[in-house]
Amino acid sequence: MIGVDLCNLSRITIPSSLSNNLTFIRQKYKIKRYIGYGEMDNEYMRYGLEMKTLSTVISGEIKEEERRRKERAGVHLPCRITADGRVAVPIYGALRGYAEIALRASGEDVCDTGGKGTKGCGKCVLCDLYGSLGRRGRAIIDDMRSVENYDKVVKKVTHIKLNREEGNVSDALGAEEIQEGTVFTGNIVVLNPKERDTELINTGIEGINEFGLGGWLTRGRGRVELKIASVERRSWDTLVKEAREKAKELLGRE
Repeated sequence: MIGVDLCNLSRITIPSSLSNNLTFIRQKYKIKRYIGYGEMDNEYMRYGLEMKTLSTVISGEIKEEERRRKERAGVHLPCRITADGRVAVPIYGALRGYAEIALRASGEDVCDTGGKGTKGCGKCVLCDLYGSLGRRGRAIIDDMRSVENYDKVVKKVTHIKLNREEGNVSDALGAEEIQEGTVFTGNIVVLNPKERDTELINTGIEGINEFGLGGWLTRGRGRVELKIASVERRSWDTLVKEAREKAKELLGRE
């Protein structure tokens, strides 16, 4: 039996008798997707994010079952709630979208992934960092999570529509709004760090702080203060050291 290091398939000489089988293995287990970064750097960057809401924020739930359940209770715009009862606010789309607009305005050739059916070129600096359809990016982006529980930072409100000719309420819309002063935290991990990564991430953050996050921005919602609170340079071999220490700790308890 021949031992094969699957992480280094691109570096070894493959006997012709095995070439077909190895091609099948690569395709089945999508090995190219994981070695597609090329030479994986030992270091990666971890950006610690903090966000504080300056106005109420509407950031909708995406789980259909939860949306239907809330709608039956009269809430048409529910918040996204985590399994442990915190509020989650995604930032990936806004982070990339604002960066696309800003970089194109400054004359750079980057994708516009906001249009219907757009996939990204897979070659520009933003596709390299954030990915495109069929190509994984280098940035792993958390949803922002509230420090406090949902029931402490979210209130149910009713927005009414007035018939100004007849002077009565013609319709009403129930929503869950994240209250002012709510604090969120999250992380962005960037593999194979490059010189412009921090600049590109900060460009998206500046866009979010300038124009807002979530829904109903034209009605004064979605004003936030998002910032990079910490930057940590880490390495893959650190994970091994930490795992070794954890193993010693666990075995010591037995």
